[in-house]
Amino acid sequence: MARSRSKSAEQNNTAVAVRGGMISRIECDNFKSYKGHQVIGPFKQFTSIIGPNGSGKSNLMDAISFVLGVQSAQLRGTVLRDLVYAFDLADREESRTAYVKLFYDAEDGTEICFSRHIDASGAGQYKIDGKACTAEAYSERLKEHGILIKARNFLVFQGDIESVASKSPKELCALIEQVSGSADLKKDYDEALKSRKECEEEQLASLQRRKATTNLRKQMKEQKEEAEKHIRMQQELTKLKTEHVMFKLYHIDHEAERHTEEIEEAKEALKEHEDRLNALKKEEEEKRQLKAGHSKRVMMLERKIAKAKEDADKRNPAAVKNREETLRAKKKLELAQKMLERHSADAEQSATDIARLERDLKNVAAAEEIFENDFQAELKKGDKKQLGAAQVEDYNRKKEEAGAKTFKLRQERDGLAAAAQADEDVRKRLEAKRDELTQRVDFLNEQKQGELRRMADLEKGRDEAKAELDEARAKDKGLADEKRKSRAKQEHLTNKIEEISGKLREAKADRKESEREVRAQEAIVAMRRLLPGVYGRVTDLLKVTQRKYNLAVITVLGRDADAIVVEDAAVAKECVQYLKEQRVAPMTFLPLDGVKAYEPDEGLRHLGGSAKLAVDVCNFDSKFKVAMIYALGSDTIVCDTHEEAKRLTFGGERRFKVVSLDGTMIRKSGEMTGGTSGSLEAKASRFDAEEVATLRADRQAAEESLARLKPVATFAMEEQEAQARMTRLERDLQYAAADIKVCAEKIGKLSKDVEVMEREITSTVPELEKATAELEKTVKAARVLEKKIHAIEDEVYAEFSKSVGVKNIREYEENNLATLQRGAEERAKFAQQKAKLTEQLNYERSRDVAGPRAKAQSDITRHEEDLARLASEAEKAKAEADAARNETEGWVKDAAAAKEEMRAVETEINELRSRNKGANTDEAKLQRVVSNKTAQVESLRENRADIIAAARMERLKLPRADDDEEDEDILALPAPVPTLEAEQLEEAEAMEVDAETTGGWRAAAFRVKLDYENLPDRLKNAPRPSDRERLDHELRDAVEEMAADLARLEPNMKAIEQYEGLKEKEAEQVEALEDSRRRTKEAAEAFDAIMQERESTFMAAFEHISGAIDRVYKELTSSRIHPMGGTAYLNLEDTQEPYNSGVRFSAMPPTKRFRDMDQLSGGEKTMAALALIFAIHSYRSSPFFILDEVDAALDKTNVEKMAQFIRNRSHGTNPGNEGKPCQSIVISLKDYFFDKADSLVGVCRDIDQACSRVLTFDLEKFPEEIEE
Repeated sequence: MARSRSKSAEQNNTAVAVRGGMISRIECDNFKSYKGHQVIGPFKQFTSIIGPNGSGKSNLMDAISFVLGVQSAQLRGTVLRDLVYAFDLADREESRTAYVKLFYDAEDGTEICFSRHIDASGAGQYKIDGKACTAEAYSERLKEHGILIKARNFLVFQGDIESVASKSPKELCALIEQVSGSADLKKDYDEALKSRKECEEEQLASLQRRKATTNLRKQMKEQKEEAEKHIRMQQELTKLKTEHVMFKLYHIDHEAERHTEEIEEAKEALKEHEDRLNALKKEEEEKRQLKAGHSKRVMMLERKIAKAKEDADKRNPAAVKNREETLRAKKKLELAQKMLERHSADAEQSATDIARLERDLKNVAAAEEIFENDFQAELKKGDKKQLGAAQVEDYNRKKEEAGAKTFKLRQERDGLAAAAQADEDVRKRLEAKRDELTQRVDFLNEQKQGELRRMADLEKGRDEAKAELDEARAKDKGLADEKRKSRAKQEHLTNKIEEISGKLREAKADRKESEREVRAQEAIVAMRRLLPGVYGRVTDLLKVTQRKYNLAVITVLGRDADAIVVEDAAVAKECVQYLKEQRVAPMTFLPLDGVKAYEPDEGLRHLGGSAKLAVDVCNFDSKFKVAMIYALGSDTIVCDTHEEAKRLTFGGERRFKVVSLDGTMIRKSGEMTGGTSGSLEAKASRFDAEEVATLRADRQAAEESLARLKPVATFAMEEQEAQARMTRLERDLQYAAADIKVCAEKIGKLSKDVEVMEREITSTVPELEKATAELEKTVKAARVLEKKIHAIEDEVYAEFSKSVGVKNIREYEENNLATLQRGAEERAKFAQQKAKLTEQLNYERSRDVAGPRAKAQSDITRHEEDLARLASEAEKAKAEADAARNETEGWVKDAAAAKEEMRAVETEINELRSRNKGANTDEAKLQRVVSNKTAQVESLRENRADIIAAARMERLKLPRADDDEEDEDILALPAPVPTLEAEQLEEAEAMEVDAETTGGWRAAAFRVKLDYENLPDRLKNAPRPSDRERLDHELRDAVEEMAADLARLEPNMKAIEQYEGLKEKEAEQVEALEDSRRRTKEAAEAFDAIMQERESTFMAAFEHISGAIDRVYKELTSSRIHPMGGTAYLNLEDTQEPYNSGVRFSAMPPTKRFRDMDQLSGGEKTMAALALIFAIHSYRSSPFFILDEVDAALDKTNVEKMAQFIRNRSHGTNPGNEGKPCQSIVISLKDYFFDKADSLVGVCRDIDQACSRVLTFDLEKFPEEIEE
C-alpha cells in the first residue's frame, strides 16, 4: 500500500526531535460491544480507527473515555450496567463484570496501567497499576500527565464540533474558564465578593449608628438636666397630694362612724318588728295549708271531670262511626230492595214473554195449516190455458215419461231443496240469535258506560273532596305555623319594645342632672342666633369615628368638652357679657384667632398596636382644626387597654398623654385618673343622640308591627272552622268510597255478563258461517240437478211444446206456477216466523231470573241484620254516655263546693296578708334605713378604698397610726424588678392597675388605721359639706397647678440612666466601627487577591489560545492558491473582568469578507471550530488527542488539509507544537484521511459471536509517495 505525502510535509518530518507520552494499547473485557477479553493496539503517534457503521468504532472511543474517568451519562449509558456487554435483553440479566485497561508510556519511558472496572452488581472501581484507588486519586494521577478529566482536554466527540461552532460568547468564555482552571476559583471569588459587600454594608451601618448615638447623647444631656428639675418638683407635688388625700380620708372616716351608730339603732328596732311579723306569718301559713288541701281536692275532681270528658270524646267518634255505618247500611238496604223489585219484575216479564211466545207459535202453525188448504184448492181451480183432451192426455203421458226419466234427479233435487230449506232455517235462526245477542251486549254496554260515568263522577267527587281535605289540612297546618310564628313574632316584638324602652329609660336617667346642660344649650342657641361668629360647643362640632372611642374622647376633652368655639376674642367677650346679663353659668370660649396649637407629630401616627392620635379618631370641619387640636391635644394618644397605655407612657424615651377606652388617663407626669363617672358617661352619650332617635323610631315601628299582628282568638276560631270542615270532608270521603265500591261491583257484574254474551256471539258466528256455506253448497248442487231435469224435460216435451206454441214446457207451466211460487214464499215466511219464535222461546227459557232475585233477598236480610246490630250498639253507647254524664255532673257539683270552701279560706288569707302588708311596710322602712345607711357606709368605705388605691397608684405613702396592725408595705406598690421576664412584668403591671383582682391590699385599705395628727386643723374643722367642698377645691387646684407646671416640663425621667448608657454605647460603637473597617479592608484585600489570580489564570489561557487560533486556522485553510490561509481571532467583551462577560470568536475564510459564524457554510464552520478546538488543546495540552469522525462535514480538500495538520501535530512538525508531538487517535471513514495515519485499527462485526472485533495494521512499513 502506497501513501501520498506532500514534499513540504516530508521536509517538516525531519524536524521531529521530542517524543511525549502516549497510549500504547487498550485491553477491554465485556465492555459494550467488545465481548470477552480483547487487546487493541499498539497505537502509533497518528492512529486512525476505521470500520463500517455499527461495527463498534464509537464504542472503542467510549472505552478510552471510560478508562480516562468520563461519566457513564456521557457514554450513551444511564448507569454503569449499561456499559457491560449484553447480546440482548435476556442476556442483560447475566451477571457479568467488565473492565478497560489503558497502558500509557510516560515521557520517562515507564509504562503505567490505568484501569476502570465494573463488578457484577454494577458498581465501579478505579485502579492504577493494579491497585485500587479513589476517583479523586485517579483524577490527580491523570492530571500529573496533563490529562484533565473535568476539562476533557483529550476528547472530541461527534457533536462537539457543531457545539463549539454554535456556542455563544458567554458559553465560549465558560469553556476557556474550564480549560484555564479559573472556573475552580469561581466559588472562592463569589464568596470573597459577598464577604466584601457584607463588610462594607456593616461598616456603613456602624458609622450611621455611631452618628445617631452621638446626636442622641447630646440631646439626652439636656433631658437629663430637665429630669433632675422634675424630680425636685415631683417631691413637692407628692407632699401636697398626700395632704389632699389625708383630708378626704379624715372626713370619710368621720362620716362612716356616724352612719354606723345610726345603723345599730335601726337594727334593734327591726329585730322587735320581726318577732311580731313571724307570728302573723305562722297563722298565714296554717291558712295556706288549709287552702292547699281544698285546692288539691278541686284539682283531683277537675282531673276526673277532664278524664270523663276525654272518655266521652273518645266515645263520640265511635258514635259518629256507628251513625255513618247505619246510614250506609240503610242505603245498601234500599239498593238491595230496588234490585229485588227489578229482578222480580224481570222474572214476571220473562214468564209473560214465554207464554206469549208459545201462544204466537201455536197461532203461526194454525195459520200455516189454513194457508196450505187454501193453496191446494187454488191450485186445482187455476188453469189459465185450455188444452184439448188429446193434448191433456199427451201432456200427462209426457209428464209421466218425463217424471219417470227425471224421478231420481227430482228425488235428489227435492232432497237438496229440503236440505237447503233446513240450512236456511238454521242460518236464519243463528242470525236472529246473533242479532239478539248483539242487541243485548249493546244494552249491557250502555248500562256499563252509564255506571262508568257514574263511577267517574264519584271518583271525581272523591278526588275533589281529597284535594279539599288536603287543602284544609294544609290550611290548618298553615294556621298552626302562622299562629306559632305570630306568637314568636309577638314575643320578639314585645321583648324588643321592652329592651328599647329600657335603653331609652337609661338615656332619660340623667335628665335631672342635665337640666343645667339644657339651660346652657338654650343659651348657646340664643348666642348663635344673636351673635355672628358663634359656632357651638366642641362636642357639637366633632364626630367620633367609632362609638368605642366616646368615653376616651370625653375624658381627653375634660372641661373643654363644653367649651364654645367662636370666631375671635371680640365675639368671646360679647358672649361673656350676654351670659352675665342672662344669669347663665359661666362657660369657656375658644377664639379661633386666639388659641395656639401645634400640628401633631407624624411619628405618633406610627406607634403600632391600637395607638392612635386623639385628633385622628374624630372628624371635624377644617376651619375648627386649631380649636380641636387645642382641646384634644396635639400629642394625646388613644389606645384600647390600660396596659398598652402604661407601656406607651413609661416604656419609651419620650412620655405622652395617653387615655384608654375605659376612660383611664395617664398624664406625662405619670399621674393617673380613672374610674366610673356618671357625668362623663352622660357627656359621652351626646355622641349617641342619633342612636336615641333611631331607638325611638325602632320602638314605634315595633309597636306598629305588633298592632298589625292577628289576635290569637282569631287563630283559634279559624282552627275550629278548619277542624269542622276536615271532619265533614272525611265523612264525605267515606260515603264516596262506599258508593264507588258498589258501583265497581255492578260494573264487574255487567262486564261478566257482556263477556258471557260475547262468548256466545263468538261461538254463534262460526256456526252461522258454516250454515251459510252449507246452504250455498246445497243450492249450487240443486241448480245443477235442475238444469239436468230441464234438459230431459225439453227433450220429452219437444213436440208437445211445439204443438202448444211455447218454447218449452216450463213456459207453459210458469203461467200456472206463479201461484206455486207465491205458495212457496208464504211457506218460507211461516217457517221464518216459527224459527224466530222458537229461538226467542228457547232464550227466555234458558235465562236465570231466580238467582239474582234470591241474591237480592239475601242482601236485604243481611243489611237488616246489620241495622239491628248497629241500633243495639247505639243504644248501648247512649246508656254508657248517660251514666258517665250523670257521674260527671256529680263531680262538677263537688268541685264547685270545694272551690267555695277554698275561696272562703282565700278571703281569710287575704285579710292576714293585708295585716302583714302593713307590718311589711314598717319593716321595709326600717330595712331601707339600714340599707341606705349601710350603702352609705359601704360607699364611704369604697370611696376610702378608691382614694387609697389612687394614692397607691401614685405611690403616695400615707402616715399610719401606731395601733395599726396591717403590714407596712401592703398599701405600697411593689418596685419593678429588672430581671422579670416580659410575661411576668405584664402580670405585675396588671396587678398594679386592677385593684379588684388583688383583694389583699383592698381589704387592708378597708381596715387600715391612718394617723391624722399632722393634718392641719383648718382641714379637720370643716363640719359643713360646703366647707369641705371649698377646701377640696383649693387643694385640688393647688395640685393641678403644680401638676400643670410639671406637665409643661415634659421630662424624660429615664434620661439620667440613658445618658450614662449612651456614653458607654458610644464607646462600644467606636470600637465596633474600627473593627468593621478592619474587616472590610481584609475582605477587600482577599477579594483583590482572588480576582487577580482568577484574571491572570484566565488571561494566560486566553492569550495563548488567542495567539494560537490564527496560526492553526491559517495552517488548516492554507493551499497552493491561498498560501496565507484565512484569519481567525478572539475578542473579549469586557477587559476588566473578562471571565464575567463573553468571548467572541470570528473567522474569515480565504478570499471572503468577514462574516459571523452563523453565516458561514457547514465546512467553513467545521474548519473554524476545529481551529478553535486545536488552539484550546494547545494550552496545557494532554499527551494524546482523540477525535470521533470530525471530518464528516468536510469535502476532500479540507479533509486532506486536516489530515496533514493532524499528522504534523502528531509528530510535532507543525509551527504551533513547538517541536512537541501529540499522539492523535482519530475515527474516520474517509480513505484520503486515514491514508495519512501511521497505523490503522480496523473494527468489524463478528456475526457469529455477536460482538466487535479489532484488526491492527501498521502503515509505517510502506513507503510514502512524495508529491511535488
